[in-house]
Amino acid sequence: MKSKSIISILILYIISSNFSYGQSDRLKKPKLIIGIVVDQMRSEQLYRYAAKYSDDGFKRILRDGFNFKNTQYNYTPTVTAAGHSSIYTGTTPSKHGVIANSWFNRYKNRYVKSVEDTTVVLIGSQNKNNVGSSPKQLLTTTISDQLRLSTNFRSKVISVSLKDRGAVLPGGHLANAAYWHDIETSPGYFVSSSYYMNKLPKWVSRFNELEKSSKYLDTVWNTFYPIENYTESYGDNNKYELILGEDSPTFPYDFRKLRVKYKKRNIEYLMLGFSPAGNTLLTEFALDAIKNEKLGIDKDTDMLTISYSVTDKAGHVFGPNSVEVEDIYIRLDREISKLLKYLDKNIGKGEYTLFLTSDHGAIPIASYLNDINIPTGVVRMAKYKEQLEKYLNTKYGKGSWIQNFDDEQLYLNRDIILEKGIQLKSIQQDAVDFLVNLKGISSALTAYHMQTTQYNSGMKKRAQNGYNQKRSGDVILTFNAGFVQDDDSEIDVSLVKGTIHGSGYGYDTHVPLLWFGNGISHGESVRQVSPTDISSTLTMMLNLQLPSGNSGTPLRELFK
Repeated sequence: MKSKSIISILILYIISSNFSYGQSDRLKKPKLIIGIVVDQMRSEQLYRYAAKYSDDGFKRILRDGFNFKNTQYNYTPTVTAAGHSSIYTGTTPSKHGVIANSWFNRYKNRYVKSVEDTTVVLIGSQNKNNVGSSPKQLLTTTISDQLRLSTNFRSKVISVSLKDRGAVLPGGHLANAAYWHDIETSPGYFVSSSYYMNKLPKWVSRFNELEKSSKYLDTVWNTFYPIENYTESYGDNNKYELILGEDSPTFPYDFRKLRVKYKKRNIEYLMLGFSPAGNTLLTEFALDAIKNEKLGIDKDTDMLTISYSVTDKAGHVFGPNSVEVEDIYIRLDREISKLLKYLDKNIGKGEYTLFLTSDHGAIPIASYLNDINIPTGVVRMAKYKEQLEKYLNTKYGKGSWIQNFDDEQLYLNRDIILEKGIQLKSIQQDAVDFLVNLKGISSALTAYHMQTTQYNSGMKKRAQNGYNQKRSGDVILTFNAGFVQDDDSEIDVSLVKGTIHGSGYGYDTHVPLLWFGNGISHGESVRQVSPTDISSTLTMMLNLQLPSGNSGTPLRELFK
């Protein structure tokens, strides 16, 4: 009996030891968190071009990491600023307040940008009069803020992108620095804002002095593989794409020639936003940030956020089914591989945790959809505004009833409505009843109903999640699937070029979500989740306080 008891105790000890080891290994905090957002990446693009990806980029993350295949945004509009904010705050625009890239401010009677801040200036720009950017429009904290707070500011947070909003919003209110690419002044430097610093660190100045932006513009972009192998895309010479400056939207793209044209408009460095070299430039800057900011070298977890913007800018011009976008993803895959290899060598395998997602997807070009007999059309907002004004003038008497009408938002002139003694909810409902009968508009909701009714599913729920009482309009519109807006009230759908995004339909909401590295086991899930779940997941991994507006749920599959 005694020997049996000893054996039982030994077995229990071994089991508990193994369990404890596994738990402590999984719960070991990473030295560095890497958050990657690939702007306008549709989920299918992980797989559509897989045969041309390397083994060490996207495929490595899929092979060794965890893949949430059914990741869907749960609000509208699905745009860059709202997406980046939602990822890092763990909530929707209804709470964090960034309802669009820019929105109409009814109190100032003008549009405001998502990272606009007239109290700060650009740091590092050759144009000394440029207004800077900051996260002051963001109404809640981010996971990056909580990381800084939890270590009494010992953790570092650095955020980089070609776009200002792609850098500023992920960094939150407490980032050590956010850097983005200055496209408006030569020679295309990375800049920051006086919100973060009084002058650029020496390493950023040294990077800028190399003038890599200019060198990358003195190149010719041709396809990575022979162009006849790009069978996943429609043909190179087609009628659906916008033309950057040459006779046709076809390879090769000689940026040395194109920059001359764009330089006359003082936006030559905008060209890097359409070139895969823009992603290369950003990767090189990110690696320099890891090295010079000494990220991931001590016991306090640091964070680096990277937002790749070329996929979005090129997507708008060429469309998601183009050879150009396919080639950009093939080359971005090599940038991801380069980043992973650097992290393995300098931070250590298993010492960092990485997630990769997108801020939104995109609809195929409307004229292409039209040609292949998929329902599509054009929502003519300028024309609809004229018709609505006429209707309101007929019902309520002549007056400036509309303060602003653009995109999915109608702002009524509340001063006149109050002056005339009209109930706001009544005129909101009248506008809804009129607009919902117009071509391409599938639904219209009043601000009154947004505030008083709890929607639990579908487009109404997504619209409500994107509605902020102080910043959103009096009427929120939803368009039919496949429909796009165009400023030209007479353009036929067959003539539409380039693509847009912003809806609550699958082509805009379905994005990738991959996890890789420290504590992440291989696997995949088809359970529907949201990018708003990322922040709470990181919170649990790092034992932090949840961001102030968090409404997401930790991804339980990563904790098994």
